[in-house]
Amino acid sequence: MKKQISTYILVLFIISNLSCKIQENKKSEIIQKPKSFKILEEIEGDLDKDGIPEKVIVYDTEKEIDLGTERQIYIYKRKNNNWKLWEKSIGAILPSEHGGMMGDPFEGISIERNCIVINHFGGSRQKWNYTHRFRFQSGEFQLIGATVNFGSPCDYFFTFDYNLSNGKINYEKETEDCENENSKIEKEEMIRKLETLPKMNGFYPGNTELKFPKSETTIYY
Repeated sequence: MKKQISTYILVLFIISNLSCKIQENKKSEIIQKPKSFKILEEIEGDLDKDGIPEKVIVYDTEKEIDLGTERQIYIYKRKNNNWKLWEKSIGAILPSEHGGMMGDPFEGISIERNCIVINHFGGSRQKWNYTHRFRFQSGEFQLIGATVNFGSPCDYFFTFDYNLSNGKINYEKETEDCENENSKIEKEEMIRKLETLPKMNGFYPGNTELKFPKSETTIYY
């Protein structure tokens, strides 16, 4: 009987100890968000190809700036079972009212092939969509890809895709004449390699100009 009681107590002790460790681990994973910040999105994925996922949180700071409230990206690495701030970025997420009539332009953030991918959408009659891809290289997050879609029905639509890693640019514009039920498609290609790729911190979507040589085409990505 005493042996059974001892075994029962030992089992209870082990269960209690495991429960405490689980609770301790949960507490260690809690991230204290900056005061007054609000979480817009939170994801995990490997960003530096070490096989260990990082955590990316998009915050609304509730700080009023032009076109709404400022957003920031915080990237955390796991160290000793705790999340430690690794990188911080301001600018890559558009302010809360930048979408115009469409409202908040921030559509979402994801991690694809070790890259941070950010999507925005906005406009009124003419709609626009931005996709920007950032990769950790040379000790910082750099812009390696930008895709822009812009236009409106019965007018024109264009798609601009820029691979900053190899410099390849593809541009396609479709002019649509709904009254006569016809359309015209124009395509342009070129290579433009940059000496230094834009950093995610300080990058503002839609604020970088690119002009095509021997053409009137100007794109903002």
